[in-house]
Amino acid sequence: MNSRKVDYFFDYVSAYSYLVNGQVEKIEGAVVQYRPMLLGAVMQATGNSPPGTVKAKGKYLLTDLKRWATRYGIPIHFNSIFPQNTMYALRVAVAAQRRGVFHEIHQAFFDAMFVHDLDLSDRDVLRKIISAAGLDADELMSDIENQSIKDELKENTEEAIRRGAFGAPTFFVGDEMFFGNDRLDFIREVLQHED
Repeated sequence: MNSRKVDYFFDYVSAYSYLVNGQVEKIEGAVVQYRPMLLGAVMQATGNSPPGTVKAKGKYLLTDLKRWATRYGIPIHFNSIFPQNTMYALRVAVAAQRRGVFHEIHQAFFDAMFVHDLDLSDRDVLRKIISAAGLDADELMSDIENQSIKDELKENTEEAIRRGAFGAPTFFVGDEMFFGNDRLDFIREVLQHED
């Protein structure tokens, strides 16, 4: 089986992205390209709204998240500060990708949001997470003011919208789109049927 690129568009504010994050690398034959995007901008552009804004959906959401967390064997705690502006965290992710240290902080950002009840919109919180990962917080936090970092995050977001994304997590294998943490089997099937 040939390896194929799987574009994985995510935002740290997305609980379903948190849930699926540890499962993505387990997809045999996948070369995962992590693509930070601003979920709020995607939702605004597509007329979508967070599930928590619909009362019945919001009530069901907590039950569903706990079920999936149990299935994946991971903890989940819905953050007391929600929603959050994750723009700085996403810029750090882009900067970390460029510096080759993305995987050192990526899961830590999700854990900060959905395990440790931290505020990712707070630059001091980001600095502490970066430092705890053994990375240079001054360097990465300085990078987020770089216009090319800002532009890359914007381009990721615009690309996701162009390709049909309306929420997170969204995956693409070639031109085929898969939305949600529960679509990994479909991605596996597509990869298995590749020549």
